[in-house]
Amino acid sequence: MATLDYLRQAGLVVELEGRRLRVTPASRITDEHRQYLSDHRADLLAELEVANDPQIASIPQQEQAQYVIRTAATASSEWHQSRNLYIGHLMSCRACHAPTVRYCATGAALRQRYDHTSMESTS
Repeated sequence: MATLDYLRQAGLVVELEGRRLRVTPASRITDEHRQYLSDHRADLLAELEVANDPQIASIPQQEQAQYVIRTAATASSEWHQSRNLYIGHLMSCRACHAPTVRYCATGAALRQRYDHTSMESTS
């Protein structure tokens, strides 16, 4: 529901009418909102269809599946540090060759650290 939440926080109401989006009040829609609606139309349609599905809507929020996508943008600072050390070493070490899994002792240690560092923040 993150896509809908952005528009709701802006004071807009988004409704599904067939396969069309109805956004009100029209007086609050800015050019930025129009661009957001255009860029995220498929996500908005999917979220509204789920929200309007009586079978899904009757399931308590806690029981609905939670999906967390982990990317470098959401990773912990520890993960970023271990990744940067590993990649920095690979770029400068003539003995290391990642595609063939060939590392010097330092490269092997940095690779192991990188592999075992969680992307989730521990704090």
